[in-house]
Amino acid sequence: MRQFPTPILLLLFSLWVTGPIDDASMQSAWADEAAVDPVTRYIPDDAMAAIIVTPSEWLNSPMLEMFPLEIMRVQMTEQFGIDPFDIGEIRTIVSLDPTTMQPAFGSITKLTGEIDFAKVRAAIDARDDMVQVDGHETYPMNGPPGTVIAMIDDETLYAGTANLLPRMLNAKNGSGKLPSLLRTMNSDSGVKIAILTEQVRPMIGPVAMQNAHHLAPDLQALAEIPGLIDAIKVEVGLLDSTGRLRVALIGTDEVAAQRIQSILIDSMSAARSLGIAEMNRSLAGSGESPAMREATNAYANRIADMVMESLQPQLDGDEVAIETQSQASFATTGVLVGLLLPAVQAARTAARRMSMSNNMKQVGLALHNYHSAFRQLPPSAITDEDGKPLLSWRVAILPFIEEQALYQQFRLDEPWDSEHNLPLSKQLPAVYSAPNTQTPPGTTVMQAVVGDDIGLRPLEKTSFRDFLDGLSNSILVMQVDPDAAVIWSKPEDLEIDMDNPMEHLGNAERGGFHVLMGDGAVRFMTDSVDVDLLKKLLTRAGKEVVNFP
Repeated sequence: MRQFPTPILLLLFSLWVTGPIDDASMQSAWADEAAVDPVTRYIPDDAMAAIIVTPSEWLNSPMLEMFPLEIMRVQMTEQFGIDPFDIGEIRTIVSLDPTTMQPAFGSITKLTGEIDFAKVRAAIDARDDMVQVDGHETYPMNGPPGTVIAMIDDETLYAGTANLLPRMLNAKNGSGKLPSLLRTMNSDSGVKIAILTEQVRPMIGPVAMQNAHHLAPDLQALAEIPGLIDAIKVEVGLLDSTGRLRVALIGTDEVAAQRIQSILIDSMSAARSLGIAEMNRSLAGSGESPAMREATNAYANRIADMVMESLQPQLDGDEVAIETQSQASFATTGVLVGLLLPAVQAARTAARRMSMSNNMKQVGLALHNYHSAFRQLPPSAITDEDGKPLLSWRVAILPFIEEQALYQQFRLDEPWDSEHNLPLSKQLPAVYSAPNTQTPPGTTVMQAVVGDDIGLRPLEKTSFRDFLDGLSNSILVMQVDPDAAVIWSKPEDLEIDMDNPMEHLGNAERGGFHVLMGDGAVRFMTDSVDVDLLKKLLTRAGKEVVNFP
């Protein structure tokens, strides 16, 4: 039986498949009394976020003509006993307990056909131990504690935390902030998402600013935005042959909104430049002819200009909105995406490299702070009294990469694979990870240069004064190939053969690998780097003349 981790997977499947439903049946299905507001039905006043999916318009849109709706219809009917053509609307809300700050969620799905509830329960492996909640029979299901599924009536399903069920059913004409926000949104949107950030802004704002250094310098201002907004609105619609997307950020005031607009404009321009630059770097080593590289660059710039023009953020009071419409069919869009794949891949490569570079910069800063505290670099390994290596240098600098709690759990007089330390070895600190690199869990490709004449002296004291070639000309840490990854807490690093220094190097990233210099700078070495240059950068006091290309 197929397992579903949360009820959202069951109730949101109609985000991409739906059926035609006439307006009259929709109105009768949602409003059985005059006092019910169809816009805010099932939305409690204290809810923090809502997703409303009204997909009846989507099926007849020419933009979906290439989708395999027939196949999906059979799949859903066979597995869940629900014909996706019978799905009218799904409303999902998230609420936050103001005391415990624990989230609760619930989804209500309305259909126009009868529900085979027994088949639905079997499909999601709901348990048989029924519990009465607000007069309704609910059944526990996979998900967070307290997650249940219930049949409200012949055409209505609920899935979510049990404590939210009565509140959603009793919400008919809300006057809270979230219901009021929903009333400002376009009624024709096939998908509406509204999120209030006021409750969580004191938490997410500082966290975003603390992690701004993970972004490229020109994009770090984006970390300010979570602290400047009160709400987010997203609207998606497919009308006739036109697709529409609108994303709006509601500032805490008009001044905040002006700042948001400025940040978005500057960041979009910076992202465009970064993507084009990375694409050109990739093309330079691709072997393509100069004419082909020039043509690809011209095409990428033309498309980037079109995208930039269509996504300019517009300011209206305290609201900053990005809105775009497309009259292209999904088939045409697919062709365009295919043509853009080289540029998209280049941008993704740039993002991965940037993340790895930022991780290495943090390690470099930690090494310098360690040196400031102890007047030496960390030893290549933490040893016992007899000099036997126990733990890696990566463990020694944990307090300097904001991992003090993890550091204090290690027993420094026991080896990395002792009964106590081994479970800790599975907790890989984020800065030792390499994004999108396939390595076994708990392993790292970030390894120190260790040797008598290179990098850290094996098990001996090494300080910055020992780098006679200059810190900017000496490699301390390298990004090795995935096949050379080691357990991060194990006292092991790549053994460098100076006769063949490129062994286990060059395949960590597309086109090369990162190195951390002694001065804290991070450089990207191409896989075609001059071997003699690499040897000069590895030595600690070779007194060679280094000329970077």
